[in-house]
Amino acid sequence: MAFAASATVRRVSGPAIHDSGEGPALLLLHAYPLDASQWDGQVAGLSDRYRCLRPDFWGCGSSPAPNGEVTIDSYARDVLAELDSRDVRDFAVCGSSMGGYAAFALLRAAGERVRTLVLVGTRASADSEGARAARATVADQVRAGGVEAIVEPMTQSLLCARCRDEVHIADPVRGRIRRWTVGGVLTVLQTLAGRPDSTDMLGKIDVPTLVVWGTDDAIVSAEESRAMASAIPRAELAEFAGAAHLVNLEQPQAFSRRVGEFLDAHLVGAP
Repeated sequence: MAFAASATVRRVSGPAIHDSGEGPALLLLHAYPLDASQWDGQVAGLSDRYRCLRPDFWGCGSSPAPNGEVTIDSYARDVLAELDSRDVRDFAVCGSSMGGYAAFALLRAAGERVRTLVLVGTRASADSEGARAARATVADQVRAGGVEAIVEPMTQSLLCARCRDEVHIADPVRGRIRRWTVGGVLTVLQTLAGRPDSTDMLGKIDVPTLVVWGTDDAIVSAEESRAMASAIPRAELAEFAGAAHLVNLEQPQAFSRRVGEFLDAHLVGAP
């Protein structure tokens, strides 16, 4: 299987990128507070025809602790530099939650290199004042109690009720959260709170786009997802009944099939 045989991790000076498969490049950007292994199911299903590239955010998974101030745009530039080091010039982007924010940053930095876009459980707007205050509270909890302070609250908020009770889904989520460092969590909270509003970009996105939303998502609303899909000129909306914020983990086969169909329609055989 391509997933097992060709997977490599290479670190130059930027974030670690896990690299599996062959074919058109597919950049998979994970949610907070997970890591690149969020996409293991999709790599298993897609790396036979796509080169799956999965960065870990600073201070989680295989990436080192952050060094200095990080913004969502500086992270996107770091990822682009890593792609340059691998001679990856253009690519599809699939971003989940925080990964969607990074996808907007990639469009700002190098939109001409993005061939298609998949936005999963994400939004274009910046944090509200209330959301920023909530992130500051979480940061205080992590300073006091370490990463363990967020493991159970985040697992509960990210997954649908059924998946919270399924050990093979919920326990790997907990494990991914525990692979973060305290410094990484504090950095990402500040990064997310300070990200710019990308709403004005939506009407200017000129690549085929798939917006994915789970009907039980307690973090991103139906109104937000539907409005985002409506605002992007070439967008399709895929709603997954019964899934919450992490559609690709909650319904991995259905998600991989839908995303694979979308990518195949726009990438395979394209110049």
